Amino acid sequence: IKRDKSDGDRLFVVFNEQGREKYFVNGSKNTAYISDVSGKVLVKIHRLPLPALKAYSISSGNYNIKFFINTSSKTPSCYFFGNSWLIRGDTITNSFDIIDADNSMVASHRISFNGNKCYELVVNRESNNLFCIATSICVDIEAKVDNPTLQTV
Repeated sequence: IKRDKSDGDRLFVVFNEQGREKYFVNGSKNTAYISDVSGKVLVKIHRLPLPALKAYSISSGNYNIKFFINTSSKTPSCYFFGNSWLIRGDTITNSFDIIDADNSMVASHRISFNGNKCYELVVNRESNNLFCIATSICVDIEAKVDNPTLQTV
């Protein structure tokens, strides 16, 4: 998963194992769409306007989950509604795992050290692919998209 800084509404590009473009994430911080290379929208991500939490509604077809990030404490915690997943690790540094309620690994998200400033997402089952990508996009949107940062001059 790599942040796309080009002009337009593209936020991220998702590559496959061979380094070829597989999905594109278009939209804004409030509404994003994951589409395949042909342009077909596969997943819709809507940011929900809650005051105390970062909340997202992720839908694909007839299936919908909610993903919440609580940033009010020193260590942010994440919650899912609509499936039995949990986040283990640190979403601030983008080093986390998505695990199921039975402690089986669903996906692993890490910083890639190949020099391209991107993130590596390893999904264990193909059926979880789109929702794992969407979850990673939600975390990456909170960390990267339209967030003002201070720089020393």
